Amino acid sequence: MAWGLSRAVAYRGRKAGWPAFVADFMPRHGIDAVLMHSEQRPYHREAAAEARRLGVDVLVTELGYLRPDWMTLERYGNSVDSLVPTDPDTILGLAADLPPVETPVRYPREAGLETVDDLKNSLPNFFAWFLYPYYRQHGLYHPFVAYARFLWREAQRGARDRAATAVRREIGPPFFLFAMQTDTDFQIRTNSQLADMEEALRLTFASFAAHAPAAARLVVKKHPGDLGPVDWARHVPRLARAAGIAERVAFADGLSMSVWCADAAGLVTVNSSAGLDGLAAGLPTICLSPAIYDVPGLTFQGDIDAFWSAADPPDAELFDAFLRLLAASVQVRGTIYSRAGTRAAAEAIARRIVDGTVGVPGATDPPPPRHSRARRLGIR
Repeated sequence: MAWGLSRAVAYRGRKAGWPAFVADFMPRHGIDAVLMHSEQRPYHREAAAEARRLGVDVLVTELGYLRPDWMTLERYGNSVDSLVPTDPDTILGLAADLPPVETPVRYPREAGLETVDDLKNSLPNFFAWFLYPYYRQHGLYHPFVAYARFLWREAQRGARDRAATAVRREIGPPFFLFAMQTDTDFQIRTNSQLADMEEALRLTFASFAAHAPAAARLVVKKHPGDLGPVDWARHVPRLARAAGIAERVAFADGLSMSVWCADAAGLVTVNSSAGLDGLAAGLPTICLSPAIYDVPGLTFQGDIDAFWSAADPPDAELFDAFLRLLAASVQVRGTIYSRAGTRAAAEAIARRIVDGTVGVPGATDPPPPRHSRARRLGIR
C-alpha cells in the first residue's frame, strides 16, 4: 500500500500463488533486475529465488553494515548471501588503494521519524486489510502489541539505564560480552542455525560453564530494539542458574556497545552487526553463525569451547582494509531515519545501479563464500 496512487501492479492472491505470479510477471514485462529491501522476508525470498532461476539480477538493500548513517546495496543478497570475499589476501588486495572510511555522521537520526513511517505502513495494512485479504506480514508480533511494548520500554528507560550503569560499575575485567539480537530478526530466523535467543544463550552458557577461565564473568546485553514477550531480565538469570553459573552471569539492558566493549575480554554474537563494534574495539570476537565480518584474521574461527582461552584480537590492518572495502563497494551514505539521509541513499543507490558498480569488483558470481560454513551448520 506504500505506493498509494502511484503506478503499480497489485497482487491480491494467496501466498501460495506468489512464486508463479512473479515468475510470469518478470519475463512478460522484460524485467532485468529486481530491487528489494531485505531478501529474507518470505515474499522477497520467493521473488529472489524466481529471479535467480530466470537469470534476473537480484539487488538487495538493507540497513548499513556500517552505522549509523549508511545503507547497504548488494547484488544477490546480504549477510550469508553476500558476495563480499572472506579471503584475507583478497580483501587486502582490493582495499589497497581505497580511501579511509568517513566516520563523522552526515545524517543525524530525526526523532520520531521511524515511528511515523512505521505507523504509515502498519495502519493501512491493518484497517484496509480487505484490499489484500491474503497478505501475511513478516513480523512475529502484531504491530499494536509491538507499539504497546515500545511505549512501556520508553517509560522504563531511566530505570533501565540506572540498572545497566550499576552493573557496569560492578563488573570489572575479566568479563566477556554476549550481544543479544531479536527473535524477529531474519539474521536469527533464516541466517542462523539457532531457533532463537534462548537456544543461543543455552549454548553459550553451557560452553562458558565448562571452558571459560574460573575468574571470568559473562555480561548478557539485551538488544535495544527487542519488543518481544520474553522478560529477559528474569529469564537470563534462570538460564544461568540452570547452567550452574548464576554468580558469573550479569544481565544489562542499557548503555552503548562502545561502553561495554571498552575493557571486555571478548565478544560472543550469533551474527549481529554489534560484532563490528567488538572488532573496532580490538576484542576477540566469535560468530556462532556466519556474518559479513566473519573472516579469518578478524573473528575466531574455532569452536566456542576454545574461544574463552584461545582467541586472539583481530588483525588491525585487515579490519581497516575490510571497512574500506565495505564502504567503497556495498555501502552508500544515507539512512531511512532521516529525510535528507533517505534522499541521499536513494540517489546513491540509483547511481550505483545505473553505473553498474553494485558490489565488490570481480565478486559477481555465486555461490556466496559464506554458504560453505552455512551448509556445515545446517542453515537453510
